[in-house]
Amino acid sequence: MNYRTALVGKLLIVAFAAIRVGSDWNAAKEWEASPLFTLPAGLEAAFEVHCAAVSNSSIGLHGVEVQVAQHTIALRSSGKMTVSANGGWVEGCITVPLV
Repeated sequence: MNYRTALVGKLLIVAFAAIRVGSDWNAAKEWEASPLFTLPAGLEAAFEVHCAAVSNSSIGLHGVEVQVAQHTIALRSSGKMTVSANGGWVEGCITVPLV
């Protein structure tokens, strides 16, 4: 995974490009999650945020969202889908309002 972060006041910006390795991510239903990052100790999201991501998932380019809640940034499926371990990728950016 490649990622970059920027802290602007109380906003944390995270941009990432992730390639799936090891095994497929098979989401059997919508809103299943795959964790990406844990915020460092002392940082917490002020509220839950969802942003569209792009991927080559089995349901199309916009089959995955990126979400932050409390201390975790995760991918969320928009429906039943797979991101393949053989060349599956997801790219996105999320702005995290911090407490």
